Amino acid sequence: MAVDNRGTVVRYTGTGVNDNDVLFTTGDVLQCEEFYLMSTAGAMDVFVSLDGTNFSTAPLSLVDLGATTTDPVLVTAANRVYAFFGRYTKVRVLQNGATGVANAVLNCARSLP
Repeated sequence: MAVDNRGTVVRYTGTGVNDNDVLFTTGDVLQCEEFYLMSTAGAMDVFVSLDGTNFSTAPLSLVDLGATTTDPVLVTAANRVYAFFGRYTKVRVLQNGATGVANAVLNCARSLP
């Protein structure tokens, strides 16, 4: 996992190979409200924590920013951009399926003061 702090955006990246590999778990992102996720390969699930210890047991519904419908997405597809919104303490991104290498990027947008 790599973390890149760019002022009002924090970027997390990670790689996995097998089903349910943890691509990354963020640090505390409670100051963020907007999250944008993309993979260059593989499919992903997103789980969130409100207390920083316990994570949701089902993947979070995501907004597919390239879709022509408003149907929520539970599992991502490669080279598509997804978004989710809210106040979470941590975010965990897992590989979905043994589809070879999954490369993920998550941008967490911080609120302006």
